[in-house]
Amino acid sequence: MDTLNIAWWNLENCFDHESAQRDPLLKATLRNELKGWTAAIRDRKLHQLGHIIEMMFEGAGPDLLGVCEVESEAVLARLAENIHLPGRDYKVVAHASPDTRGIDISFLVDIKALTAANPGHQVVVKRTATRDLFWVELAIKPVGPGFVAIANHWPSRSGGQYASEPFRMLTGETLAYVVSHMLGEDPKRRILAMGDFNDEPFCRSMQEYLLGTRDPGRVRYSRSGHMLNLMWPLLSGNDPGTYLFGSDWNMLDQFLVTKELMFKSSALHVDQESVSVFCPAQMVGHSGRPRAFGRPSRKNLDLDGYSDHYPITVRLRCS
Repeated sequence: MDTLNIAWWNLENCFDHESAQRDPLLKATLRNELKGWTAAIRDRKLHQLGHIIEMMFEGAGPDLLGVCEVESEAVLARLAENIHLPGRDYKVVAHASPDTRGIDISFLVDIKALTAANPGHQVVVKRTATRDLFWVELAIKPVGPGFVAIANHWPSRSGGQYASEPFRMLTGETLAYVVSHMLGEDPKRRILAMGDFNDEPFCRSMQEYLLGTRDPGRVRYSRSGHMLNLMWPLLSGNDPGTYLFGSDWNMLDQFLVTKELMFKSSALHVDQESVSVFCPAQMVGHSGRPRAFGRPSRKNLDLDGYSDHYPITVRLRCS
């Protein structure tokens, strides 16, 4: 294999049905939110999501898909069953996070293309545990170079972008620590961070705390674990962001890489020109807004919707 197709997608409230087995505290938290969320509605959403995933990479689909806002491993396994791509065999790599709404970050891995091993996570603590970081080590089959994928879903902007910003700064600092620790064990480790960061590439949490940058030279000579943020070129082009708030596009979903994935001479490197926001016509609604599936509690249920975020895609190349 000379190319790996990588995608990330916030699936937007991908819950199991209303009466599914849940922890009593989580059941109480979601009681009003999931009223009317039946198994049939869940399955309709999974069918819609699966259809978009099948369209990625000109119909070849991803080798690795990172996702967030999925309630459980069981729901993600159902999503995998809704992806009908010849030659693909998707397996779930997941864990239960401490998120108060029970929405997790996970991966779908095509086990015909990649081996997955040593999953790990880091809880981000403010006053109580909140969303965490989740990663897995991957290697190209049958014998090929490997990398670490780290999935993120940073604290939301609920309460206001700037009032909530310190929580994302803390998460950025935590991710920077994880990356620095991994590079301390192996300075040549290839790391790809992906996720819904709920901030944009130019925000303080991304630049000052995570140490994400648009400058390849800064990453090349960094001793502090700087990462190249691959989304900067899209901010000045014709691509939309990944999330529309009011009338403003936001590039909240992003890919970042450590220096060993930057070099074309490396056994595995990122194709920076392949980075894109994936927004097929089926997903585009009013004013270019992603067609969200919605929730019954918000009285905006759209059975032909998908997610309120667009996916992002990138390719890794083998030398």
